Amino acid sequence: MKNKITRIMLLTILFSLMACTKEADVLEPNLIGLYRYRAAHVNNPINMGNGYYYLDLTLIPGNECVFDNTWEFKADKLILREGETSCENDSQMISENKIIAEYDYIYVKENRTIKIFNKNILVETLRNVKLGYDDNKQTLYFDLWSDTADQIVNYYLEEK
Repeated sequence: MKNKITRIMLLTILFSLMACTKEADVLEPNLIGLYRYRAAHVNNPINMGNGYYYLDLTLIPGNECVFDNTWEFKADKLILREGETSCENDSQMISENKIIAEYDYIYVKENRTIKIFNKNILVETLRNVKLGYDDNKQTLYFDLWSDTADQIVNYYLEEK
């Protein structure tokens, strides 16, 4: 009888460990995917001279053509594509998402960085990279210095 109880206990523990491992594999986000901007926050509000101060750069009028671009992470490439709004004419809509640039990248999960390379030359380092889920969509957060804003911008992207 004692032997049967021990077997049942071992099987119960084994099944619970298998369930946890499988669950963790399913929930672990990865970088691969197509992302769109959802927010670009700064700590110090930006005065655009129109009487308004902005903490989210995506809300600044005239930035629509930049913040509808997409970031596509493949296994070894990062592809930036134009969105649906042309930067040449704010009201002009474009149907084809042309490639802005293609880069190589290295994602270092332990350091929470993504290093972006063009022809083996480091062009940018995304810092404080966080992957997660929001409303069943994968999310990507990172910090990047902006010369235009003269401060660090906290970007939030969501899988398309």
